[in-house]
Amino acid sequence: MRMMKHRNPKFIGIAAVALALLITLAEPARAQEAGVPWEQLSRDEQSALKSFAGRWDQLPPAKQARLKKGAHRWAHATPQQRRLMKQRLKTWKQMSPDQRRHIRNKFQRFSKMPPEKRQQLRRARKWFNNLPPEKKRQLQKRWQSLPSDQRKQFLKRQHRKHSMQRKLRNMTPDQPRKFKQRMQQRQQR
Repeated sequence: MRMMKHRNPKFIGIAAVALALLITLAEPARAQEAGVPWEQLSRDEQSALKSFAGRWDQLPPAKQARLKKGAHRWAHATPQQRRLMKQRLKTWKQMSPDQRRHIRNKFQRFSKMPPEKRQQLRRARKWFNNLPPEKKRQLQKRWQSLPSDQRKQFLKRQHRKHSMQRKLRNMTPDQPRKFKQRMQQRQQR
């Protein structure tokens, strides 16, 4: 199946929201082996999960754990957080199967990344989301206008830069000076 390329900023925003929702509702790496009996759920959790009451015992333990976790979050969410959760779910339901599959694939790739890389992406997303709308549009337009080879080169440079910064942070106090001297010597050659 051919992967759809979406350059529509609205789709990118929806995809980012859906990805954030998937991250928020992600299944823990180690799902419980035994299921959660319906009677052990709190009243709030049972209320949130009432549509599953009749078939709760037939659900796989991993799904029960995910649903319980989501119900717990729902029960402890503020009204504003609940509105946002409802909006994200509505957006997710309106997506085509291809769009959902695309988001799931991105989430799986994200889940397999090292924790520091995931944190780096979260910081970048937070930075981007805090930009004024006009600046976001300008950056999206600029990124989308770049040929794919230039995008790849940029991402490689960013990766090298962050890798170098990480190495420098982990060095002892005298190591950065020696490292900088070696780099200057290389540049002089």
